[in-house]
Amino acid sequence: MNKIITTLLTTCILTGCVSTARLSDFSQTSKSIDFDQLSKEFKLTKTPIWTLQSSNEYYFERETNIEESKLIDTLKNSLRSYRYSILVSNIENKCVIGKRGIDANEWNSITAIYYRKLPNKIQVYLNSKITQDITGGWKENRAMKIGRLIEKKITQ
Repeated sequence: MNKIITTLLTTCILTGCVSTARLSDFSQTSKSIDFDQLSKEFKLTKTPIWTLQSSNEYYFERETNIEESKLIDTLKNSLRSYRYSILVSNIENKCVIGKRGIDANEWNSITAIYYRKLPNKIQVYLNSKITQDITGGWKENRAMKIGRLIEKKITQ
């Protein structure tokens, strides 16, 4: 009996984190993102299936002439608004990645923001991963929350 209990406890401890967010899970450049495909899906439906509430991705595009340095500042400040610290901010690779430490019902969270600047338009793709235990996590699309904040700041 003790052997069974010990085995069960060991299994629970070893599988304590269902998903683990690591910086190495994210590309360090926007070149890995197919913005043309995302744009095509976005034009077909403003809310593609992969941006649902329980998803971890979000995409938007806006007509704007925002300067790239101001866009980077907006991306970083939007992450900071959700208590993220900036791990990567690279204007050449068109990418900003932030990490947030322990919070209610999660151990950490990493969100990557990739963008492409075109004449008179920007395209932005966000992807979030959360480290959480076997109790699960909030049913929210963190990428969408941050993305909507970015959209709001860009259109002001």
